[in-house]
Amino acid sequence: MGGKRGCELPEGRIFVMKKVKIAIFDLTGCQGCQFHLLSLNELLLDVFQDFEITNWRLLSEEEKEDFDIAFIEGAVTTPGQIKLLKKIRETSKVVVALGACAISGNIFAQLTPKQRKNLASKIYDKSYILKAKFLAPVEKFIKVDEKITGCPPDVEKFKKLLAKFKKEKVSSKIKSVVPPEFVAKIEGHGRLKINFKQKEVEFEIEESERLVEGLVLGKNLHQAPAIAARICGICPTAHNLCSWKTIEAALGIRPAPEAIVLREILLAAQMVKSHLLHLFFLVLPDYAGLKSSVQLSQKYPAEFHLMLNIKRVSEKILQVVGGSTVFPTNTTLAGFLQIPEINQLLSLRDDIYSVIDESQDLVKLFASFENASLESKALFLTTSPPKNYPLYQSKIRPQIKEIVRALSAAKLGVLAHGEIVKTGALARTAKFANRLNPKAKEALQSLQLDPSNPFNNNPAQAVEILHFLEEMVRLIGDLIDKDLSRAKGVLDPNLSGLPAEGEACLEAPRGVLIHKVSLDRKGKILDYNIVPPTQINLASLESDTQRIVKEKTWSAKKMKRETEKLIRAFDPCITCAVH
Repeated sequence: MGGKRGCELPEGRIFVMKKVKIAIFDLTGCQGCQFHLLSLNELLLDVFQDFEITNWRLLSEEEKEDFDIAFIEGAVTTPGQIKLLKKIRETSKVVVALGACAISGNIFAQLTPKQRKNLASKIYDKSYILKAKFLAPVEKFIKVDEKITGCPPDVEKFKKLLAKFKKEKVSSKIKSVVPPEFVAKIEGHGRLKINFKQKEVEFEIEESERLVEGLVLGKNLHQAPAIAARICGICPTAHNLCSWKTIEAALGIRPAPEAIVLREILLAAQMVKSHLLHLFFLVLPDYAGLKSSVQLSQKYPAEFHLMLNIKRVSEKILQVVGGSTVFPTNTTLAGFLQIPEINQLLSLRDDIYSVIDESQDLVKLFASFENASLESKALFLTTSPPKNYPLYQSKIRPQIKEIVRALSAAKLGVLAHGEIVKTGALARTAKFANRLNPKAKEALQSLQLDPSNPFNNNPAQAVEILHFLEEMVRLIGDLIDKDLSRAKGVLDPNLSGLPAEGEACLEAPRGVLIHKVSLDRKGKILDYNIVPPTQINLASLESDTQRIVKEKTWSAKKMKRETEKLIRAFDPCITCAVH
């Protein structure tokens, strides 16, 4: 992921200038700080050129053990993380705390160890033993040299730090740090264990609890959506909108049609961005024969720039409609705080038009890769929209039962009688192929995907990128003659109907997302429950990885590689599953 640069001296000798080595470590958080760094777009190429990235689990399987500068994302929650921090500090010349969780613990530090213990018995069960008995900032355990504040972190400050390190070279002691062996290129921490003799496989969840469902208790109903968004740094919009939808269900409020359409645009933009980052940075290296996403810009320069163009469009929509490219700040009860003007939306539509045809090339790219044959037995689960393709205006018929497992911070989501179900892009395209927008429908028909093969979730996501780009064009067109002022939210709701309970669902990038709330007479939160899609997908992921180990006669090396590819095809968000 880097190396040495040489220049020829007058005498003909070669002077070798070593690059400053950077490592990025993630502890306990939503992974949003790392994904936010991808907002550097083309400047990422300069980072990859000017520095040697020796450790970045989100983007690379290839990790080296020494570095000069360490960026640390997330709060500290376990003795193992403290031990890792001390090794990082001993090795690094410069340690940078990246984002609010690393700097202060963020909102999650509000809970005391005693509160954490009490909430664990409520959220899980009385026998559950917390992995994370505390949550604290990095600086509590080691000296921090630089801080990049914010949630998400300030990208401009990150740029300035990189410029400083480029100009003022730093070099660390020749010591090494061996990071934990978590599965690379997935969101959150999981460990793959394969017993080749017994033909058994286990995907072990190693994420620490942040206890979001307990953090919102006693808080005003308006606070829940902002807190819920912090569950995940790649699909915060889905959690934010589902939370508002749930609270509105409890209050008996139905937003105006204009507000619902704006929410659909916002959620569709989140779908595009999430699928794009997953496919390009986490999946494509597997099929390109690369250990690192850093090398993609060299092997696929045209696709890299196309990806950046589509990402820019999706982020512009998130900013204009949602108020932020990451955590929404413009959403509120029954609508929005600030309403975008129709001219802004029409300009966004023009931006979508500029990439919609090219995005078909992404579908062709991911359709061109060969996958191992595998047949999953899991049932497909989606929401049931009255018309169109599943997104925001959906309901879910079967009830999801949550199962607490010993020594796992992630519950399993199954149907009432224990049936394993699978949710996400492959489920949606399989069940609602006839409702895809025209270009996406044509693309899916040309692929002839086998919906029983879980590896095909990747090309299904590529099809959905095209579909949701088309969908945003249609939705913006629906607003041209509408009164957008009707999308203004309600800041002082009528609470006469309380106490009450509410439940709502929608489609998140990874599938069905469910929130439930119970409010007291004053609008304070008595109870809150979240069932994210990865929690539903985990049972299927485990059974499918078990099947691949039992059915295939590959070498140990290929078995590990293909099993990790399968895990990444599920696009698991471990931080959502644990929350």
